[in-house]
Formats: sequence, structure tokens, C-alpha cells
Amino acid sequence: MSKSGISTALVVEDELFIVLELEDILLELGYGKVDTFSDSNAALSWLEHSKPAIAIVDYHLKGGNAETLIAALVEAKVPTVIYSGRSYDPQTDNQALSTCEWLMKPADEQMLAAAIARVSSCM
Repeated sequence: MSKSGISTALVVEDELFIVLELEDILLELGYGKVDTFSDSNAALSWLEHSKPAIAIVDYHLKGGNAETLIAALVEAKVPTVIYSGRSYDPQTDNQALSTCEWLMKPADEQMLAAAIARVSSCM
């Protein structure tokens, strides 16, 4: 929850149609504001001054992966859904990634809403 009392969601995704879909779902679920970024560096800068109620992050973004951003979200105790074309790999992925909800693309609206509900209820 932000200082204004509006529950803010963070979406970090570089595919416009996916961003629009996620915005619609989050607004339908009651989040009052959705801030979106297409790269993790911009989201990290935003995170220095803001704390979202939830984050949905694509692991693979243009220009690299979002591991640093995801680690910062986990450290800040932000419920995070990693919405990606890859799944969590316990053999190679770091510990911060294991604490997030992973959802494989593509997923329908019900699957997205369920993943959001699961991480929201854990925090």
C-alpha cells in the first residue's frame, strides 16, 4: 500500500500486449494503480522510492534477465510473481528466485489471478 492508501502493483514486462492484459487483471482485482516498466533498471530506480503491494516480473527482458530486480523485491518483502517462458530451476537459480511464485507463459486470466492471489495471501 502506498502512502496515499492506494494499492500499487508493479509490472515489469517488455511485451506490450502482456502489459495491457496484466494491467486489466490487476485493476479488476482491486489494485488502484499499476506502474509498468519494460526493463529492470528502470524498475529498480523506481523501487528506491516506492514499494508496490505486488510485483509481476518477466524473468527475460530485452537486455538481460531480471534477477537483480527480483532479489531486490524479495529483500523488500514484495509478493512477486515471475511470469516467464521458463520455469524455476533449483539446480541453477539463486535462492531469491525460489521464494517467488512462478507462472509459465502463456497463462489465461484465471491462472494469472490465481497466482496473484497465492502470493498476496503469503505476505
